[in-house]
Amino acid sequence: MHKKKSEDLKSLAGAHLSDHLTSRHTERTRALFNDSEELVKLAEKWKNVAPDKAQGHLFEQMEVLNFNYDALKKDSDLFARTTASMGLPTDPVDIIITRGKKTVREVQAKSCNSAARSVFALSQEKYDEMARLAPADQHEMIEKLLDQRIKAGTLKASDYEKTREHLQKSLSHENVSSTGTNYEQSLAATDAKIAETISDQVKLKSALTDMHKSGQQAGQLGAIISGSTSVITSSYDFYKGTKSIGETLSSITIDAAKGYATGYTVTAMSKGITHGTSHFLGQSASKALTRSNAPIAIAAGVVAASKSIASFIKGDIDEEKLLDEISHTAITSTASFYYGALGQVAIPIPVVGAMVGASIGYFVGHMLHQSSLIALGESQIVKEAKLRRLAIEEMCLSLIPQIRNQRIAFEAQLKKHFNERETEFHIAFMQLDSSLEDWSPNGFVSGLEKINLQFGKTLQFKTFEEFDDFMQTNEAFEF
Repeated sequence: MHKKKSEDLKSLAGAHLSDHLTSRHTERTRALFNDSEELVKLAEKWKNVAPDKAQGHLFEQMEVLNFNYDALKKDSDLFARTTASMGLPTDPVDIIITRGKKTVREVQAKSCNSAARSVFALSQEKYDEMARLAPADQHEMIEKLLDQRIKAGTLKASDYEKTREHLQKSLSHENVSSTGTNYEQSLAATDAKIAETISDQVKLKSALTDMHKSGQQAGQLGAIISGSTSVITSSYDFYKGTKSIGETLSSITIDAAKGYATGYTVTAMSKGITHGTSHFLGQSASKALTRSNAPIAIAAGVVAASKSIASFIKGDIDEEKLLDEISHTAITSTASFYYGALGQVAIPIPVVGAMVGASIGYFVGHMLHQSSLIALGESQIVKEAKLRRLAIEEMCLSLIPQIRNQRIAFEAQLKKHFNERETEFHIAFMQLDSSLEDWSPNGFVSGLEKINLQFGKTLQFKTFEEFDDFMQTNEAFEF
C-alpha cells in the first residue's frame, strides 16, 4: 500500500500542476464552444431571411470558428472574432484577429452568390488596408476578374488593386488558417439543424484536441516526476548492491513510462469531464466544477481504480484486495476533492492551495480508510470480527444458558464503548476541519493525536514546533 500511496500522491500532484499549465488550452476550447454556439444562434436569428442573404453572416462565423480551431491545434495565441458577435454589426470591419488585447489584423468578408458580386462588394475604398475574404470556391475566379479589371484600367482600378493585394482564400494570419469556406457550405449552415451539427462536430474536435495536447504536456510532466523519483530510489538500490546497472536503468525507464501514461490519462480524462459538463450543463456549471477541482479528483480516482481492476484481471491481486484498493481510492479521491477546494480558498495562490489541500485530503482519506471508519463494503477488520464471532458461537453452543446473560452485558459495554469512540472521532474531525479553516498546524496535529489515541497509538510529534526542531536534527524519520 505504501508504494501505491506514493504513486497516487504523485499522480494527484502532477494532475493539479498539469491542469494549471494547460489552462490556456482549456480556455481556448471554451471560447471555441462559444464560437460554435454563436453559429447556431445566427442560423436561428436569420431563419426568416432569404438563405442567400443570411449566409453571409454564417460565412463570417464559420471562418472564425475554423481559424480558432487551427490556432488551438497549433497552440497559437491568435484569436479571431466577428465584430457582430462583439455587438458591432455595422462596423466596416467584419472580423478582427487579436493577440492578447492587441488587434493584429482587420478583415472584410463578403460572400455573394457569384465571384463578380463578391469582387464588387469587396472593392470599396473604405476597406483600405483590411484583408479581403470571399468564399474559397470563388477565389480563382475572383483573382482572374480582378486582374482583368486592373488591366482594363477601369475607374475602380485602384480599389481592385487594393483588393487583389489583400485578397485571402481563407482567414489566415502567420501560420494559422481557417482552410476556407465555400459558398454552398455557408448557405447550408443557414439551416439551424445543419448549423447545430457543425457546432457539435467542432465542439467534439476541440475537446479531443484539448484532451490530447493537455495530456501530452501532463504526460511529459508525469514522466519527469516519476523518472526523477525513480532515479533517486533506483540509484540508492544500485549503491546498496540490490540492483544491477541494467535493472536500475530498466526500472527508471519503466517508472518514467508509467508516469507519462498516468499523467496523460488523468489530465485527458479531467479535460473530457470539464468539456462534457460544458456541453451538457453549460459554461457556468463547467467553470464552477473546474474551480472545485472535481474533474481532477474524479479522473485520478478512475485511473487508480482502473489500475486495481487491471491487476485483478492479471491475477496479481485477489477479489478482497481489489475491493480494499477501490474502497481506498474512492475515499481518498473524495477527501482530496473536498480538501482541495478548501485549500484553494484558504491559500488563494494558483495550484499551491489546491495541491496542499488535496494532499491533506488524501492523507485524511487514507487515515479514514485504514481506521475502517469509512469503507465501501465490509473492511478486513469487520470480516475478521465476523469469523471470530462464529468461532465464539460454536464454542458457546454447549453453554447457551450461562452465555446469554454474559453476552447481553458484553454487548451493552461494546455499544457504549463504540458510542464513546464515535463521539471522540466526531470531535477530532471537527477539530481537523476547524484547523484547516484557521490554518492552525498545531490544531490539526492535535486532532490527529486524538484519533491516534483511539487506537492506542500516539504521534511522534505533538506540535509543529516539535516537528520543526526534529527537522533541524540529524535523526532519521520513521513512518
